[in-house]
Amino acid sequence: MTLNHVHLGSKNVKSSFEFYKTVFGFRKKFDHGEGIFIENSAGFLIAIDPANEIPELPEWFHLGFCLKSEDEVLAMYTKCRDLKVKIARDMLQEQGEYASFFVSDPDGYKLEISWHKE
Repeated sequence: MTLNHVHLGSKNVKSSFEFYKTVFGFRKKFDHGEGIFIENSAGFLIAIDPANEIPELPEWFHLGFCLKSEDEVLAMYTKCRDLKVKIARDMLQEQGEYASFFVSDPDGYKLEISWHKE
């Protein structure tokens, strides 16, 4: 079984799409009523539909993106800082073991970007 997609509400679908496209390289897969489905290079989908309000989620809730190397995480961190993306938790790193940080998307959903030695 494979996790196929996550479905998010957004106060501004266009702004959310631009965020995921610019920061993570997602592209539009297809329209979904007033919303859209977007897809990354690994085939993972995010459905984004309009929402008047975004529910308050527990502090621990987040979506996680695992990258292939520590260097990729460091490059993504630099990219996010350069794009002035809101950093929700700064970089935690033990060189050669793990690297991880959190950002917030335009609607406040927390996203973890990480790599862990395995």
